Amino acid sequence: MPQRILFLALFMTMLSASAAGQSQLPTPPEAVNAEKSSPNSKSIFDGLPGEEMRAKRTLRLAEKEHQENLERARDVAKLSAELKDTFAAVRNLGPGEKKKLEKVEKLTRRVRSEAGGSDNEVTLDKYPVDLESALGRLADVSAEMRKEVEKTPRQVVSTSVIDRANQILEIVQYARKWAQ
Repeated sequence: MPQRILFLALFMTMLSASAAGQSQLPTPPEAVNAEKSSPNSKSIFDGLPGEEMRAKRTLRLAEKEHQENLERARDVAKLSAELKDTFAAVRNLGPGEKKKLEKVEKLTRRVRSEAGGSDNEVTLDKYPVDLESALGRLADVSAEMRKEVEKTPRQVVSTSVIDRANQILEIVQYARKWAQ
């Protein structure tokens, strides 16, 4: 008889532990409040606090990358205008200006990449005939690209930005040939 009581107590303990293991965890208060407010309103911030923090961090990172891309586009426009002005004054590109030309190319590739573009062959509708016209066109197209980047939201793939960046890269190639 004591063995039966011991066996029965052990069996009841195992049964209650099994039932407790299968019970559901209570829903967080945020989820209950969200469900009560509107059944169809879901936000990227619904759920656990860790998910909310990750979502906010992702948004901050995307905004920071967008601001960096805006700064790159502004730098391209500024450097291109400086190259045009320097050539107009000196009629030659020195080593410093050639480095600026390389930096314009590098920054433009980054802008194009951030805008969703990749390496594409571009044919210009009007080819520059000399270094002066190439640098003038470079400054103009760079200013246009800067304006396009500034007015384009960060979530949008902009074909106009990509097209302008490809034009800049093509003009840089022509300018390099004449600057040698």
